[in-house]
Amino acid sequence: MSGKKKVLSLVGNFFKDLFTKNLPLKGIALLFAFLLWGYVLTIENPEYTKTVRDVEIVSYGEESLTEKGLMLVSRELGTTDVDVLCKISKHSELDASRISCSVDLSSRAISLADEEDSKVIPLTVQTTLQSGYGTITAVEVSTVNVEVARISTRTNLPVSIEYTGSLPMGFQVKAPDRLSITVKGTKSLVDAISHGVITVDLDAFPVNDPETLAGEYSGVYQVRFYNSSNVALENILADNGESYTIEVPLTIRAYRELPILPNIQIDDGYDYTFTLSRDTVTLYGDRAVLQSLDSVSTQPITALPNMNSEAIEIDLVLPDGVSMLSSDTGKVTVLLTVTEQTDTREFTVPLAVTGLSDKLIRGERFPTEVTIRVTGTLRELDALSLNYIKASINLTGCGLGSHTVPVLIEIDSRAGAIQAVADPTEVTVALTEPEPEPTTAPAKSEGE
Repeated sequence: MSGKKKVLSLVGNFFKDLFTKNLPLKGIALLFAFLLWGYVLTIENPEYTKTVRDVEIVSYGEESLTEKGLMLVSRELGTTDVDVLCKISKHSELDASRISCSVDLSSRAISLADEEDSKVIPLTVQTTLQSGYGTITAVEVSTVNVEVARISTRTNLPVSIEYTGSLPMGFQVKAPDRLSITVKGTKSLVDAISHGVITVDLDAFPVNDPETLAGEYSGVYQVRFYNSSNVALENILADNGESYTIEVPLTIRAYRELPILPNIQIDDGYDYTFTLSRDTVTLYGDRAVLQSLDSVSTQPITALPNMNSEAIEIDLVLPDGVSMLSSDTGKVTVLLTVTEQTDTREFTVPLAVTGLSDKLIRGERFPTEVTIRVTGTLRELDALSLNYIKASINLTGCGLGSHTVPVLIEIDSRAGAIQAVADPTEVTVALTEPEPEPTTAPAKSEGE
């Protein structure tokens, strides 16, 4: 066997004997060691250094900053590791809760010159240890840089609403006409604010149940701030270090846009035309009532015969259970024109003949009457007498044979503004010569 193998064999045998032989003796030795260690801990209790990590550094005296018109730009001052020399029996209890690391914001060193809006100031970290836990021997961070800035307060900053999601057809969300908020913070940030925006998610309402959707709601929404270029501004926080929020009352209403139909009352024999200053109105209220409506009427309007593009302002008539926006006057202007109803009637009138040559006579099938189509108001037609209409043809210059001549119509002024047209507008006449009279022989005298 080589020397190297002998050495390995001896080492292996040693450890084998160590763990397999004299076990009772080894047990007694182990017990004695535990007892000795317990004695050291309980009787001697030596001191050892323990490093407590990530102890938060906090501030106090912030009210003095406020009195100076200043505030912390950030309350996050970081953490530090602290070395503590303490009895070994306290090590298990010693943690960050037993140590205080803080900076005093009432320090006279904290001040700003008139031309300064903010400043970074180093402050000493004051570290204390709860009594009975030993002695602090080292602190990793002995000073921290604290940024302070002038406080600026803006009131009545406008806040607008953005909506996401959607409501079912026939529903509308109504928010206050104007939202505003007061913001206090560092001057450089607050002075840059132009407006705030909140986002309301319409899908968060019970949109799947239209029967219960309408009603009053209230929600608290986080405000996002923007400058005049509509760029988002970060790190604008309230006094509690959290984002600004605003409570907004919201109303969800059923609505429907309906046509306006004026209630015009007119006598028989007249017609009217109208135009409206607006054709529709939006109503809000009970959904069942809204669904039952086809239109919205006005108060009655009496149409008079002399109306010609006359403007009439009239109230709308709303059924129970619905209303309009407060900005809606509830009125509409009707531009009304009244006209008499017209009709067309036919009359048969005699056909007079003028200008007929004495040497000619009318031929067979010569027209003796003609149909006249008369158009006028009902009042004029009802009062019309056939004596007011004359129809004739003029045969002046017409010789022997057949001729087509126009029918001439003459209307008496008592007939009003009626219009008359012959049907047909022309007639064909035949003119012939009269038959010669028969000749008779002269009577004979008695002598012949």
